[in-house]
Amino acid sequence: MPVQGLTRLRFNQVGKQSVIGTAVAATRRVPWRGPVVYNPNRTNADVDVGSLDPIIAPYITAPDVSWNPTGPVTFNDLPIRLSGGLMGGIAPTSSSTSRTWTYQVASLTSDAFDYWTDEFGDDTEATDTIIGSGGVADSLEETLPEGLGPWELSDNWIFATATLGQNGTNSLVVDAAPVFAFGADTVIYMDSVAGSIGITPLTDAIHGATIRVSNNFDKKRYANGSNVRFTLQGYGRGARVIELVLTLAKTTATITEAASLDDTPTPNRFFRVLTTSTELAAVAIPYKYDRLGAFRLFERSEGEIGGNATIVLTYRAYYDSTLTYAYKAIVTNTLTALP
Repeated sequence: MPVQGLTRLRFNQVGKQSVIGTAVAATRRVPWRGPVVYNPNRTNADVDVGSLDPIIAPYITAPDVSWNPTGPVTFNDLPIRLSGGLMGGIAPTSSSTSRTWTYQVASLTSDAFDYWTDEFGDDTEATDTIIGSGGVADSLEETLPEGLGPWELSDNWIFATATLGQNGTNSLVVDAAPVFAFGADTVIYMDSVAGSIGITPLTDAIHGATIRVSNNFDKKRYANGSNVRFTLQGYGRGARVIELVLTLAKTTATITEAASLDDTPTPNRFFRVLTTSTELAAVAIPYKYDRLGAFRLFERSEGEIGGNATIVLTYRAYYDSTLTYAYKAIVTNTLTALP
């Protein structure tokens, strides 16, 4: 009899919830690695009982449930991440060959998020699936690798709660032929005027890039009686931090840009990061991932790749009244609706 619990048989599969406290059956298996982690915060009472070791049984408090998925960025799975970490309630517009999802985050008001269930299991799924529910992405991170392979995601999700020892949703299979968002298909534009965003490409300079969205959520619970106990009522919004980190070859243009770190007033920069897949372009099926935003330079550091020095510049997004947003992501794919 084979030993149970094979790592190669692990899976994550998700479904969109209508309300924060009600898990749903998963409907899509995603190509991401990482378990749901459940911590019930079991606590020993801090009391004097005449013993070097605990005697009184511990108690459980509000649980912490997290998920740190990693993997390559695929076009048809992007809306799952963006609806849980940028803004929810987005439906795609349709064309004859594709769907377009637009996430323009609000700065002067507070966007709602879609809540997600994640089922994490393996070949023991009938008895040992962990189901996290009420999930949102506290941070989203995408990295363009030096070798120009697919962008890599590394996210941090938090959940309202989780249940252990469950039977997962059976018979779901992952997309066997996903379309990846390649660094090799990416162009990064930098302009100094909002109205010219997406005009001037950075050529022969980009070694790598990272886009990071940190939402800084906090969990809201209220004393509503023992029938609900530690039920999570919602997530509070903190100050959002959106960063664009560029690893650049030393060129005349990048050296000049790096030297603007101490300029006063701080220069405004308008970036467009556009990934356009060539995979199905020949049959007129477009796949695109377009990220646009207003940024200001905050940090410079030195790096190296092979025998060459590099410049690493870190920008942070800000709300620009001309753009009317700080950051916007537009995904073109063939996903007809959120799972």
